[in-house]
Amino acid sequence: MKIFLPVLAVFFSFSGLSINDVGYIISSIAYIYSQPSFSSEKINVDGQPVTLSHGQEVSIGEKTGDFVYVTVTYEQNEINGYVYKYYLTTSSPQTVYPVFNGSIRRDTNIYDLNYQPAYELKNGKEVYIYSGYESDEGFTAVQVVLDDGSLYSGFVKTEDLEPYGISPLLIVGISIISACVTVILSLVFIKKSKKSKNK
Repeated sequence: MKIFLPVLAVFFSFSGLSINDVGYIISSIAYIYSQPSFSSEKINVDGQPVTLSHGQEVSIGEKTGDFVYVTVTYEQNEINGYVYKYYLTTSSPQTVYPVFNGSIRRDTNIYDLNYQPAYELKNGKEVYIYSGYESDEGFTAVQVVLDDGSLYSGFVKTEDLEPYGISPLLIVGISIISACVTVILSLVFIKKSKKSKNK
């Protein structure tokens, strides 16, 4: 069951990114990919993946799906490739923060794009769930503010999340109600079918 969570304010406007705009990285780190997909190869320099840091400036190109083509100067090299659009803003990165719509329900980790533990998160830590809450998924994409004030985007185990306004008991309740309605409708249909046969 996928539930899209209400957000009271937009923490950045990726839809407002235009070609030739100056953009900024708002995650703690971001990789540049050769194609608009996480499964494509990362752009490398001297055998190491190009790693963009929070606040780094890039030149915005065309958008393709959830990715934006960017140009950036990296170690005196001009690098081109794709960055995840949720990691970009055209506003000052110092003032861009998410509107939290969930929290961590037990001590856990936030995982990087390769699903490796990146940082520890304590019980009660607020997060921004930016692509909806899907209760049957193993991981959910979130963004958190780290202790140094920078933003980090990654994944948290769904079972460790508590979305605001959506109680896990409510999710279970909705599932039970849906099952009950299905059973009731089936019984009504069977009863009507029997009456029709008796006529």
